[in-house]
Amino acid sequence: MILFNTTFNLDPAIEDAWLLWARDVYFTLALDSGYVHRHHLMKLRYETENSGSTYSLQLFFEKDSHVEKFLEEYEYKAIEELAKRFSSNAVYFQTILDVVI
Repeated sequence: MILFNTTFNLDPAIEDAWLLWARDVYFTLALDSGYVHRHHLMKLRYETENSGSTYSLQLFFEKDSHVEKFLEEYEYKAIEELAKRFSSNAVYFQTILDVVI
């Protein structure tokens, strides 16, 4: 199992709109792709260094080829829309991890 994680730090002014985007646009797109096995959205409970809220958007895949196809066919388009909609009010970094246990 492979985890594709995107961690976001959000300006409080866009947090509610971003949550709607994550639910209604991003997760819908991800699940409709047919490549995503399961998904989660987590919120960091305690924020000490950054202003705003931090979220971890997690997509799980069964195969490397599914991750690659998802990135090529869906992810880049979604991130382009994110940049247009929220600009620098939503900053992020992405990681791909192997699930060990």
